[in-house]
Amino acid sequence: LPVFNSHAIESRLHHIPGLSEHYLYFNDDVFINRPVGAERFFHGSGIARIPLSPLKLGVGAPHPLEPAPNSAGKNTREVIRRFHGRFITHKSLHTPHPQLLSVMREMEDLGIEELERTSYSRFRSTSDVAPASTLHHHWAIATGRAVPADYSFRYVQLGTPDMRRRLARLAAGEDVDFFCLNDVDTDPKDRAPAQAAIHAFLERRFPFPSRFERVPRTTAHPAEPREVSHRPAARRVGRRPGRQARLAAPQEARRVD
Repeated sequence: LPVFNSHAIESRLHHIPGLSEHYLYFNDDVFINRPVGAERFFHGSGIARIPLSPLKLGVGAPHPLEPAPNSAGKNTREVIRRFHGRFITHKSLHTPHPQLLSVMREMEDLGIEELERTSYSRFRSTSDVAPASTLHHHWAIATGRAVPADYSFRYVQLGTPDMRRRLARLAAGEDVDFFCLNDVDTDPKDRAPAQAAIHAFLERRFPFPSRFERVPRTTAHPAEPREVSHRPAARRVGRRPGRQARLAAPQEARRVD
């Protein structure tokens, strides 16, 4: 750290202490639209339900002018071809990603060159693989631990002409489990209006913070904390004739006639 490459971060998620065999990975632009259960992501047998996209990875070698996920998918295709003799074609959806700890450990133990190189890549590169999405998913499918599945979701790309229409449908209660608010090279002139629209939508859709969120401060300049003494406060004891009043701690106070 610091690392600015989500692919590198994905390559180390399975090292989180206490992680179970079945877990979920979210990108920060993916939201759950309504309550969902584990059966959305895993069958009762433990087999993962993989959110494959109908969109294709494309052909040819990776190059810097294409989206980074495309290059990562092409590199993943070479890994799957080399280890499993399959030629993969599909991307993954922008949804939560079901993960199998055993799959991630297995790939790491094999010392896959592309995976190891990605884990050390501070910035995204055309040589990356996408460990937690394309690589994990197609490896799990190839080894019989996952199957393709349908996911109910809505994709919203910021700054596009149909952004507000899609947000309005979600705000009105569209019948989907998940949605993604993706920023793909939004034109600078469209950023402020898009940000305002997204902020208004999220405030309406999620009006209350979850228990995992920090509660915002209620004042712009909170008062500085005051030092609190744990000693009993001193109190004034009444005067005796001819003597000055004095301060005494409660346990030292004497009866005064």
